[in-house]
Amino acid sequence: MQLEVLGLDHVYVTVSDVVRSEQFYDPVMRALGFKKGTLAVDGEPHAHYFNRALQYSLRPARGGAAPVGAYAAGALHHLCFRVADRAAVDEAHRVLHAFGVEASTPRPYPEYRADYYATFFADPDGIRLEVVCDTQARQLVRERWDELVDFVDPVRKLLEREAGAPREAPAGDGFPLGNLWHAAEPPSTGETFDEIVQLTGTKVERIVSSETLDCDEQDQAHDEWVVLLCGRARLEVAGQRVSLRAGDHLLLPAHIRHRVLETTRGALWLAVHVQREPPAR
Repeated sequence: MQLEVLGLDHVYVTVSDVVRSEQFYDPVMRALGFKKGTLAVDGEPHAHYFNRALQYSLRPARGGAAPVGAYAAGALHHLCFRVADRAAVDEAHRVLHAFGVEASTPRPYPEYRADYYATFFADPDGIRLEVVCDTQARQLVRERWDELVDFVDPVRKLLEREAGAPREAPAGDGFPLGNLWHAAEPPSTGETFDEIVQLTGTKVERIVSSETLDCDEQDQAHDEWVVLLCGRARLEVAGQRVSLRAGDHLLLPAHIRHRVLETTRGALWLAVHVQREPPAR
């Protein structure tokens, strides 16, 4: 039997004053989508904040224990909450600021990952907290877990295998073999467009996006169906904002004005362009 940890079930942090900490955490955790439980443990007051995936509990310190710095051995260095995208990080920062919490201005942290975007703050006891957007690396781990066969650096090794592995020729002529994930490194800016196949009246292309876009509004004379295979994106379609995540697809009929507002680095799309037949005479 292969054991698998399904997630981090709960975290307990020790605070010097539970009531003071609740006054800090109640509005913050409510804004982040958590619920609250107040079950005492061993006769001591606790506060348990939980959502569908995680429980974050506060317990009182005992015996006047001295605080431990974040960089001391045995300390909790920091705890990070993940949200869907950059817009959610910006909203978290706005809400924290409205509550009077001193949170750092959200910004990219390329020293961590190319698409890492976060804000940092601290609770009354100095426990360091963070809100970060979902990243391409986290998405890849979730979506392609069964392909990560190595224990050490499995993501890097998977991508190296895909980039360098020779392709076997298909059995027989006339059946070209391709892979949508091959050579899908995102550009530094903008997007790359690779034609997959051209059929009568129909073109299929792969699109790889960077996180730095400057897309003009499109008004196409043909229909387009697009599916986001990896990453996240926000579009403006006929004046309305549309958020997409991996697996979402969208039909863009001819002459529906649209443009891409934001994507995560390495967002991978498949687009099908279909020319409309001229009206019968």
